[in-house]
Amino acid sequence: MGLQNSEDAPTHLNFFRAALRGRQRVLSCANDPNVCSDREKNPWGGYTCCFRRFCKDTLKDSDNCGGCGKACGYGLVCCDGKCVDVQNDPRHCGSCFEECSGKNTCAYAMCDYGG
Repeated sequence: MGLQNSEDAPTHLNFFRAALRGRQRVLSCANDPNVCSDREKNPWGGYTCCFRRFCKDTLKDSDNCGGCGKACGYGLVCCDGKCVDVQNDPRHCGSCFEECSGKNTCAYAMCDYGG
């Protein structure tokens, strides 16, 4: 029994290759920046056409947070277009919009850590 090298072989690798080819084709917005807001052509999201190439979600994408090319620093996460430290921010503790109640502080991504 030999291994199949055909592109049609039902392997995970071929599936991902096909998915990536399709995704790149759909997400390219070089010729039409409005393609980003068309959910039929762009079901993956991202309303902003960055660098005339790809649709990006500038509200959640840490590489394009709040605008194209505005990358969050190391350890920061993009929450609603702002870079936040989910390890220590009581309004975004552990993940975006996970707010600590009352006067609880956020440490190590947990509300009221240690007491």
